[in-house]
Amino acid sequence: MSENQFKKPQGKLQSALNGDYHFDLKQVLRSGWELTQIDKASMVQGVIIMIVVALMVMSAGRYISDLKGIDPNDPGFRLGLDLLMVILITPLAAGLMMMGINASVGGKNKLSNLFEFVNRSLTITVTAVMTAALVQIGLLLLIVPGLYLMVATGFAIPLVLEKKMLPARAIFTSIKVVNHQWLSFVKLYGVFAALFVLVIITFGIAIIWVSPFYYNVKGILYRDIFGVENQQAGETVKEFEVTSSPANVAAQREVRSDSRTGRDEHFDA
Repeated sequence: MSENQFKKPQGKLQSALNGDYHFDLKQVLRSGWELTQIDKASMVQGVIIMIVVALMVMSAGRYISDLKGIDPNDPGFRLGLDLLMVILITPLAAGLMMMGINASVGGKNKLSNLFEFVNRSLTITVTAVMTAALVQIGLLLLIVPGLYLMVATGFAIPLVLEKKMLPARAIFTSIKVVNHQWLSFVKLYGVFAALFVLVIITFGIAIIWVSPFYYNVKGILYRDIFGVENQQAGETVKEFEVTSSPANVAAQREVRSDSRTGRDEHFDA
């Protein structure tokens, strides 16, 4: 099984770096919601698994602190627990991000795709730690820069996995690209912040819709901004282009319907 068999690319990395891309917030949200209605089961299952793993880590931390008489708030203990959480959770979150990208190009996701990038856990973890360090520095200096870096580094992990960038370059690329449309991205994350408040208010029930919606929207943005490459061919395939229009989302619905009896369009069997 190959991890980068994306079939429908669009855009060029250099164009994204130059700010030559269009970001229509309403259109992206509309298309992301359309995509979420097609197939959200595998993403919801993936999020549930991620939550269960996180709860297990926290429970293990409490058990060890009680057993060894360690103060749960001890900085060293908290650091170790946080690092363990990053190591276990980040590859799963990366799988969800890539499932969103796969969905954006008409691929059919399955739960096993959640673990597709576990073999690259080290690179993913390094990227996540570097990103978290930047965000923490921003939060310590002034809260606003930290929050902005949290938004601006959002494409770093997909760039590492799909474009095979080194972590530092992926983080720099993500920040530079987001800077061109920073206000739109801030608005987008503001929308999802409100939606995750809704998840809390509904005691987690709304996560059935909010989580796949979030990853599908990020997948659409990544596709439209950076393009999706066929790594097997060694170059960007330009057989046809896809955009975030309702018509194309409808077309993707048909592609997915056909693919249910065929092979996965993103991950080779």
